[in-house]
Amino acid sequence: MKFLLATIMIAQLASAFRAPATTSTRRFIQSQNKRAAAFGVLNGESLTQQKYYHHGSLRQQPFLTTRRHMSETVEEAAPAPAASTGYQFASIEPKWQAYWKENDTFKTPERRTTNEDGTVTKSKNKKKYVLDMFPYPSGAGLHVGHPEGYTASDVMSRYWRMTQHDVLHPIGWDSFGLPAEQFAIQTGTHPEVETKKNIANFKRQLQMLGFSYDWEKEVATTDVEYVKWTQWIFLQLYKKGLASQSEVSVNWCPALGTVLSNEEVINGLSERGDHPVTRLPLRQWVLKITEYADRLEQGLEGLDWPSGTMTAQEQWIGKSVGTEIDFNVEGLDDKKV
Repeated sequence: MKFLLATIMIAQLASAFRAPATTSTRRFIQSQNKRAAAFGVLNGESLTQQKYYHHGSLRQQPFLTTRRHMSETVEEAAPAPAASTGYQFASIEPKWQAYWKENDTFKTPERRTTNEDGTVTKSKNKKKYVLDMFPYPSGAGLHVGHPEGYTASDVMSRYWRMTQHDVLHPIGWDSFGLPAEQFAIQTGTHPEVETKKNIANFKRQLQMLGFSYDWEKEVATTDVEYVKWTQWIFLQLYKKGLASQSEVSVNWCPALGTVLSNEEVINGLSERGDHPVTRLPLRQWVLKITEYADRLEQGLEGLDWPSGTMTAQEQWIGKSVGTEIDFNVEGLDDKKV
């Protein structure tokens, strides 16, 4: 039954994005639109601006749809009769989100606990580690792509908790980025100030959606304690001979004052600001990931991943095998080059 509930929730989520504009779909969207309006008023948010909302079920599962999808179909829908019952956002959402926060509902369970008599009790539950890709906290706030992915992982996290698993479901911020640097240059504001402000806004929005994160595990890649360990990892790579300096041709953008990846350059211009980008040699640190190419490729064996993802991983690993060719040389029949 628990598995069926999770399956229904996932199917309901998918239907919001793929369902054709049938009469039942239009009525469903119209009802969700009303609920979204109630939620938007409750939180003082502009639904058009935020482009998402969620509602809970009896298990408080997140749900997501888009304003764009609703606007395409709801105009055609006939007025639905007023429902005598329904999901009451204004009363249910604040109550249960406050309860979860006050009672640490989604805190990661301790696997080992020490009893008063000194004995240790170990958890018999299975473990699940559900990791979302950390968002970059831009000044624009969340976009619809963030909760689209986070909703699916949150549904599974809740399902596993209901099936006697100890779940670690953290969230954090991939907070180093060119936008923050450029904002600092343009305004004279220290990057730390704007970054912390953006993180606070992202956190507020994610908490508003009711995701079941363990906020005690929150981390930002700009935190001093986090950067300390990235530097430690680099030192270990250097000691193993896996990090060295080399002069490499890079994408240099004078206007932004930085090197850009190939993905950040479009038709010779920077993706951010459309500034000219030139190729020039620059001395920089290079990590010899090819030293582990064989082990990394072997690690892909047996993974049940989409073929496109597997291909992308293989290309990222970048293992290549050269070819040896023998050429006959005229006048030297007994030798090959």
